[in-house]
Amino acid sequence: MRRLLTLLLAVCLLGALAACGTQTPPEAPPAPESPEVPAPEVPAPEVPEDQNEGCAVYDCGEIEIALPAKYLDQLIVDTDFPDAEDGWRPLMSVYERASVEAAEADWGEGSGAGFLFGVLAMDRAGYEQLLCEALPGVKVIAAEGERYYARTFPTDVQFYRSGGIDMESEEWRTWETLNQMDGAVMADMIRRNGLTPCDGAELFTRSFTWEGAHACLRFCHPGKYGEDTYVLALSQPVRQGEGGIWCVDRWMYEGADPTIWFPDTGLPAGEYYAGLQAACDAGEHPELLAPAGAAAAFIRDYFGTEPAEEDLHPLDAEAEARAMADLRLREIAAEVCAGKDVDGMALLACLGRVGEDNWASLGMLEPVGLEGDWWPALLAALEGAAVGGDQSARDRDMMAFCLMIRNGPSQYYEAVSALVREQREADGGAFAAALAEFSTEEQVYLRAVIDG
Repeated sequence: MRRLLTLLLAVCLLGALAACGTQTPPEAPPAPESPEVPAPEVPAPEVPEDQNEGCAVYDCGEIEIALPAKYLDQLIVDTDFPDAEDGWRPLMSVYERASVEAAEADWGEGSGAGFLFGVLAMDRAGYEQLLCEALPGVKVIAAEGERYYARTFPTDVQFYRSGGIDMESEEWRTWETLNQMDGAVMADMIRRNGLTPCDGAELFTRSFTWEGAHACLRFCHPGKYGEDTYVLALSQPVRQGEGGIWCVDRWMYEGADPTIWFPDTGLPAGEYYAGLQAACDAGEHPELLAPAGAAAAFIRDYFGTEPAEEDLHPLDAEAEARAMADLRLREIAAEVCAGKDVDGMALLACLGRVGEDNWASLGMLEPVGLEGDWWPALLAALEGAAVGGDQSARDRDMMAFCLMIRNGPSQYYEAVSALVREQREADGGAFAAALAEFSTEEQVYLRAVIDG
């Protein structure tokens, strides 16, 4: 975890005031009349024939970043980060000058106000650690080969005036305008440097990073409020079958959303695992040739403890089915939202076993959630899967899903309850057989659902 601490420190520095090391903006032509700068996450306006028109272009070493010239006198722009490592390198931090100066006047230099946005570059190893930790205020937006670029942004309001915040003031309106600038700046940065847009979301909507064989183990570990239970999902990252090393691919609290795992070694995971495989082929690290040995190595590295034999054991069939549903949820939901043809039985089997906390996180913001209004697409897929062959299994999974979401938002519960009633009408015998598989308490609840 040593490199992670370094990464966290770097992110904190991006949001802190960097009064020393700021640069005088380069000379730029007068800004022409132009339409309003679009808000973040919306398409940038068409590019003029001269992409430097109305811009101040900063040479940040590996790429150029342009800022609207008409705002320069309201900004402090920092591009000087002499101590940054190449694997995790801030390229630019932009501040509102008025907030910086007001905070300095009240609290002294380095008071940490006025941060608007920044740009961060990282190598593949840094990118993988970012995906592992989901650091706040950092969003990957582009790549060039094995080099990745992220937009950095504050996670709290950085506006500062001695008299407090007046949202009706001209100063606040100026602040809002400056905060809307970064979307166009990032779009221009990608375009002018020939970068490829990317956001890392693809890995979050895959069940596993490494394709092939998988295994799941349960790990019990003393927590702050009692014993915590984790599920470790393992894969073979280099070679499949006998002689291939195992690694932890995803891990999670039971019933919660999975966390991507890459070892924090300073190397890309693929390169690191290839080296481990070669070492195992030479007779070293034989413990990594079994899932339990690889899981124990992860526990020592991440938790800093040696797992006892009774703390780590395989899952039974039903627990493994639930774990695989939790691992599969984002992938299957993303496929549905993308309009792909998803098997209805597979969808129901996943939703009928997924954990409540995992489901709840599906609607959260990135990186674990889905973008946009995903529920209508998922509901349409459920409607198509509700009735068909093997009706009793369909009924059982839909009822289990209904029970799981009963304490959640009404838009989910009411729609799924209606599908449960539809299933009873479609085949009463299959429905009764499925209902009998639930506990007495659950049957009472489901009968209430049926009665509407």
